[in-house]
Amino acid sequence: MGMLWQLDTLNTALTGLLFFIGLFCLLTRRNIIKQVIGLKIMLQGVTLSLIHAGHLRGDTRFAETMVISALVVETIVVAIALALIVNVFRHYPSGDIDSLDRLRG
Repeated sequence: MGMLWQLDTLNTALTGLLFFIGLFCLLTRRNIIKQVIGLKIMLQGVTLSLIHAGHLRGDTRFAETMVISALVVETIVVAIALALIVNVFRHYPSGDIDSLDRLRG
């Protein structure tokens, strides 16, 4: 029982660590590509936590369904983010999001 509890605690800590690393990257970086990488790390932490929660509940089919749904949403978010990155780099080759306040329209 003790070893299983330690493994569950480690998995929970790892998912939280991934999420907060991604959040930190998203909030502190000014380059848009680095922010998308931070968003991707956050989404991986959420996916891992869904798998872990399904394992803890003993309902792996529900966890698999939730992970597949999360992967579909994640793919759409990353595709939209990449389209935005292309447009940002067309107008501002540095990729710095602080310079986006000069946009009009």
